[in-house]
Amino acid sequence: MKNKVHIFICIQLLLILILIWLVVNLGRDEYNNIQEPGAKIEKKSPLVEMERGINIVTLSNDIQKNSGIKTVKIKKVSGIKNLTSYANVLNIDLLIEQKNKFNEIKNQINIFSNEFDRDQKNFDRLKLLNDDNKNISDKALYESKTQFENTKIKLENTQALISGIKQNIRAQWGETILAMIDQNLNKNLLNLLILNQARLIKVTLIESSSHDEIIGPPKEINVALIDNLNEYFIAKYLSEAPTLDKTLKGKTYFYIVYNGQLRIDSKIIANLIQNTTQINQMNFLSIPKDAVVWNSGLAWIYIKTSDNKFVRKVIDTNNESADGWVISDSQIKENDQIVINGAQLILSEEFKYQIKNENDD
Repeated sequence: MKNKVHIFICIQLLLILILIWLVVNLGRDEYNNIQEPGAKIEKKSPLVEMERGINIVTLSNDIQKNSGIKTVKIKKVSGIKNLTSYANVLNIDLLIEQKNKFNEIKNQINIFSNEFDRDQKNFDRLKLLNDDNKNISDKALYESKTQFENTKIKLENTQALISGIKQNIRAQWGETILAMIDQNLNKNLLNLLILNQARLIKVTLIESSSHDEIIGPPKEINVALIDNLNEYFIAKYLSEAPTLDKTLKGKTYFYIVYNGQLRIDSKIIANLIQNTTQINQMNFLSIPKDAVVWNSGLAWIYIKTSDNKFVRKVIDTNNESADGWVISDSQIKENDQIVINGAQLILSEEFKYQIKNENDD
């Protein structure tokens, strides 16, 4: 009996030791990750160094060759080609409706104005007769006065309506288009729009450093349908648009395309080319699309600073060209060596040791 008890106790001890061993080994990773709140364990790639707060990626010539990393000199451009955000070919049915309503009420105002003048003159005449020994009855004078006052109320109400419509047109279409309707300015253009022989487009020009020195919006831009970028239409500036596009950042403008081929509500893009003579001593550089890598919502490029060292820099993507982007030379200089093949590999090397690996292998 005692032997059985001893055997049972030994088995229990053995099970306890096995459990302790399992707890220690399985909990090792979690135990190693225990740290003070707010503290960070950072591991650096042996190929990444930090100098003055900037990561420097060092790749030997052999690694560069085996990884297919290629660089080219950044080139200067003689002008800016700005690809705007999406623009729209506007439906002007509402404008036509507002114009017709405006003209209808304006005709009513003319009618009520004539009636008001007539009723006022009639009331003044009857009042003189009534004052002259009651040559006209008080009842007739009262009826004339009532008619005159009613006509005056109709005229004032109609004038208030026309003011409201003018305010709506001004708020939605701006002063220039309101003047076309209210004052018959540029009447031919309005007729072309109504007859579908021209199109009104709303363009958002992105605000960026490259536009800071340009006075006002461009007088002409090239526009093209998104699904047919090879066919361009010339759009001429009309006015600043009173409303913004909430989905895009920048100022909005109205342009006219003297062509009815663009379909209403079509999505278009607009290319703006400005010569550097229009910009105060600013230099611009061309960045190829293949050189750009995206991280945290920003566009980055890698500059080769020596035979085996690379530095990552962020670029502005407001000014897009057919083969990349155009940027100012405020941070990056002409003839800097830019990585055009292998930039994603360098980015991965720079950040791979910041990825948490639970098994530490």
